[in-house]
Amino acid sequence: MTIVPALPRASDRPSGGCRSFTGALLLAASLLGSCGGESIPPYEGPYRHALLVSIDTTRADHFGCYGGTAVKTPHLDALAADGVRFAQAMVTAPTTLASHTSMMTGNYPRQHGVVRNGFDVNPDNVMLAEVLSERGFHTAGFAGSFALDQLFGFDQGFQHWDQEFSIEFDPELADQNQRPANQVTDAALEYLADFDGSQRLFLFVHYFDVHSPYTPPEPFKSSYKIRFDSATLGLIATQVVRHQEQILGEGRPVYYDGLNAELVRGADGTPMKGDTDIAALYAGELAFVDQQIGRLFDGLRDKGILDECLVVVTADHGETFWEHGDFWHHGAWVYETNVHVPFLLYTPDGRGRGTVVERPVSSIDIFPTLLDLLEVPLPGAVAGVPLTPAIDGEEMPVRALFTEATQPTRGLEDKFAWGNQLKTKAVRKGRYKLIQAPYLRLEEFYDLKTDPGERTNLLLEPTPQIQQRYAALRGELDAWRAVETPLPSKFNSRQMEGVMKRLAELGYTGEVPLMPNQGQGAPDGPDGADGR
Repeated sequence: MTIVPALPRASDRPSGGCRSFTGALLLAASLLGSCGGESIPPYEGPYRHALLVSIDTTRADHFGCYGGTAVKTPHLDALAADGVRFAQAMVTAPTTLASHTSMMTGNYPRQHGVVRNGFDVNPDNVMLAEVLSERGFHTAGFAGSFALDQLFGFDQGFQHWDQEFSIEFDPELADQNQRPANQVTDAALEYLADFDGSQRLFLFVHYFDVHSPYTPPEPFKSSYKIRFDSATLGLIATQVVRHQEQILGEGRPVYYDGLNAELVRGADGTPMKGDTDIAALYAGELAFVDQQIGRLFDGLRDKGILDECLVVVTADHGETFWEHGDFWHHGAWVYETNVHVPFLLYTPDGRGRGTVVERPVSSIDIFPTLLDLLEVPLPGAVAGVPLTPAIDGEEMPVRALFTEATQPTRGLEDKFAWGNQLKTKAVRKGRYKLIQAPYLRLEEFYDLKTDPGERTNLLLEPTPQIQQRYAALRGELDAWRAVETPLPSKFNSRQMEGVMKRLAELGYTGEVPLMPNQGQGAPDGPDGADGR
């Protein structure tokens, strides 16, 4: 989100699984042995390359292959047809850095320690790029936004890390430093132009465009817009206030203070004037990203990489529109609009081609699944499981999956070892989902098979069967909440220097302007990357 003091590129500073070696020694260390002196054999698995693509703020229901009709996503739909589609994938947290760290470690946030955006990734986490670096893969990452800035340590294990953001933080136009999808694809393809095909490659590409504000380029703006040329942060904030006023009689800052029971229960899922226009621009952004992912695939195919490459495409979280009380927002709640994301997997040898996995899975499963497919041993115990049996058409056990919100931020995070302990969380097991908001003392229970939109809280008139299922899920959630083992992490205050400098450049003085769904004067400052 902000301008930060100049940092060395990730390729020029310590990186990789051993953490104590410099980047220049990383590959040699991987061939000679691990930090403990144990020999690590070079990689000889079935696939030469691996690609992980993450599309920020992207709802599963907006892909054609997931039944969406609002957006044309031909490249991603083709990938789904040629690969495996996980129909019910859930993220661990509806915010960028915490969710991505779960993808890269196979662990929940309450294990890896990232409370929300702006917190540091503890170097004791073992990241996917580190594991593959130690096996001789060349690792390269391309970030679309400041939420994954190397300032926070997310680039652990990447020998090349690219974050050349072209759009600077602006309270109205950009809630954090970022760059559009075409520039992300350009950077990746330019870097790979001289890539030695004899090397094995792990490539991570992050697209941020689908995050607010919604300003798709042509021809996607004309194709999808209704009345607005763009949905700025200010316009979206105004829309949020209109929804809140309809229920509460006033607008309130969800980011810092959270929701309340009246707002949660008062949202009837009906759009008001302006909602569908904003949603159309959201659709345009996703269509643009789909085009750029197609461009990335073409470039990798031309280099001969795609023909030998495992591919995963997913998202870090979704976005509520008008469906629930967290209007035009993510981070504050854990409805399916926030946590149900696309998860597509492609294998170059056709393994699992055309398979649709209906059993619920989690983003923590990406780490062990990629390693299992690559035949690389897990570096240790993780919360996720390999999905290889499901890819091969086998039934996997039904298991409890968890997710938790990262907002509100005011007055909650210093009460327990785990900063999100009082925030909204959920457990899903099969078709049933229990949502618990400890700070509101509020619970909701849904049957996602008959009520995928989460409109009917079954706890209001529970049958004996529902009471039994609720008790079982509450037991699972209570047991999960009882274990607080986060690696140490803290909010990185260095970013605030850049925030205030940028605000001064833009002519703001004193208190910072109100951001969408945020308040003023919170202890951490007005950082959109702090929780969005």
